[in-house]
Amino acid sequence: MITEEAKIRVSELLHNARSRLSGLKHMQLSPLSGIVLAALATMTSATALFALYAMLGPMGSDSEASAPDWTPPTLAAVELDPPKPASADVESLSRPIFSKNRKPTAKSAAAPTDMTAVSDAPSGLSVTAIIRHKTTAQAFLISTDTPAGAWRQVGDLVDSWTVTSINPKEVVLQSGGQFSKLKLYAEPPPAEPMDPLAAGNAPAK
Repeated sequence: MITEEAKIRVSELLHNARSRLSGLKHMQLSPLSGIVLAALATMTSATALFALYAMLGPMGSDSEASAPDWTPPTLAAVELDPPKPASADVESLSRPIFSKNRKPTAKSAAAPTDMTAVSDAPSGLSVTAIIRHKTTAQAFLISTDTPAGAWRQVGDLVDSWTVTSINPKEVVLQSGGQFSKLKLYAEPPPAEPMDPLAAGNAPAK
């Protein structure tokens, strides 16, 4: 809608243009001056019409500008799987952190869990040394067949016994369903119980 102030402004511009045109008829001017004044009057009228058009806008059924059919883009909601716990990454946990190549540590054959199947060390068999290098373990076993001793690995046969596991302090042997352990170090004898009376009568140092 056109405000009253705009209407008054346009009316003043048109009135000034008419006044200048009518004044030209009564003034005796040179042709050049008349042309200049006519041009000025024309420019004033054109300015008034342009201002009127700018305020009214294009007439007709399409005078009202339609709102652009555009909406801002939205981020698509993507459903992510819940994070897995660290314990689920078995492969990473199986690799030692302080190893250069971080290869999984090879597991030797586990010792039998059924302690009732473990018997005493067979006679003539003993272990005198155990060495481990990376994933390989060897034990120096003395047996009836090899009294001088020989280095053995997991899977070797010694006097009808098979080496199933080589641990830092013992070697586990198997013969059928029976297992036996060869200790690298002999277990110390149990300490004898001390007589409290004798302990009380002991001389003070």
